[in-house]
Amino acid sequence: MAGLSYSAHLSQKNSAINSKAKLSGVAKHNLRKYRSLEYDKENIVILWGTDKLVQDVKKVYKEQFDEAVREYNKKQTRDDRKIDDYFEKTAKSNKDMAVELIFQIGDKEFWDKNPDKLRRMDVAFKEMLNMLQKEAPNLVVANAVIHYDEASPHMHVVAVPVADGFKKGMSRQVSKRKVCTKEFLEKVLQGRIREYAEDRSFTWIGEFLKGKEKGRNNDLQVAEYKTLAETKKANQLARENAESEQELKETMIKQIAAEKELADMYEELKIVENVADLGKNVKKLETMIRKGPDNPKEIMSAKNYRERIVIPFIDKMYDAFKNVVKFAKGCFAQLKELTEKYNEQLEVNEMLRKQNSRLRESIDEQEKEIDGLYNDRKKLGYFKKFLKREDYNKVIEMGEENYKRNVRSR
Repeated sequence: MAGLSYSAHLSQKNSAINSKAKLSGVAKHNLRKYRSLEYDKENIVILWGTDKLVQDVKKVYKEQFDEAVREYNKKQTRDDRKIDDYFEKTAKSNKDMAVELIFQIGDKEFWDKNPDKLRRMDVAFKEMLNMLQKEAPNLVVANAVIHYDEASPHMHVVAVPVADGFKKGMSRQVSKRKVCTKEFLEKVLQGRIREYAEDRSFTWIGEFLKGKEKGRNNDLQVAEYKTLAETKKANQLARENAESEQELKETMIKQIAAEKELADMYEELKIVENVADLGKNVKKLETMIRKGPDNPKEIMSAKNYRERIVIPFIDKMYDAFKNVVKFAKGCFAQLKELTEKYNEQLEVNEMLRKQNSRLRESIDEQEKEIDGLYNDRKKLGYFKKFLKREDYNKVIEMGEENYKRNVRSR
């Protein structure tokens, strides 16, 4: 035998983890968070972290950046410049919030002939993970899992690149550019970790690795894990799903505000209706005015009584009457205006409820389509064994071209 292959891949370009939607997609794939006949959740092994990958990454953020966030916030004089949650801030910046590395030893042909040696890779990948943590301490591992349910056993590692010494912003930040350098790729991934695997492979599985091909720093057959056309479409749907989730959230906030406004308006309406009840007392007030004052308590002439008591009383009460009538008219006008606004608000609320329902249906459909794409990608992997590599690659290229045409036609 010429020797076993060694491959190590670092996420970049289309596979870059630069949003919460991308991170969630990685979590679903790595930890089998979806239904599939091809994938088997029982045939994965978690070496590091938990079955909640996103929470594992958030934990690393808290442990690595909380102190830097506090130091940064102390220097800020304006509240709007302070950082509440560095994980959320990074997720919205479109920069790599985490990276994924995939390690593999041996190809499908070897493992088809040696299925009895599969689970020996538990020890192999565990030692390689320890080597990675030793050689790249600034690449803080959040989650690592082995897949035994695909063509060849391989390990997915999700880590956060942590760099210090920044002059602008926080002194410590996420930085793939500073951590995952060319030197890291050549001297660590394709250097010391590969050399370690070469030294240990015979102990692990009784086979030696083949020599490194000159000029190859990234020799993982990416198509074996992620068919390009399907991955692009899945990522696009993940983005659309995240946007729909955000739109649903914003719509729900609007609906809550609208319902509060509706409740406040209803209370105003009740008050105005109560005030408008004063109109029922207008006739009673008018009768009291026309009745006039009580009889005099002392003897006086009719002329004096009329001039000194009756006329001033009637004038005073008539002015009060005019004010009540004017106020009542204003109340009725306000009642009419608020009634119209109340009815309009009811229509707005009904529209928002229907919009929420449509968005929820859209999100459900997108999630089903994403799950279907992951299943299709696995089926392509099984299809590979029936074709020559050049024919298989041609199929992949045709799929990519078809995807591009579909995108352009939208």
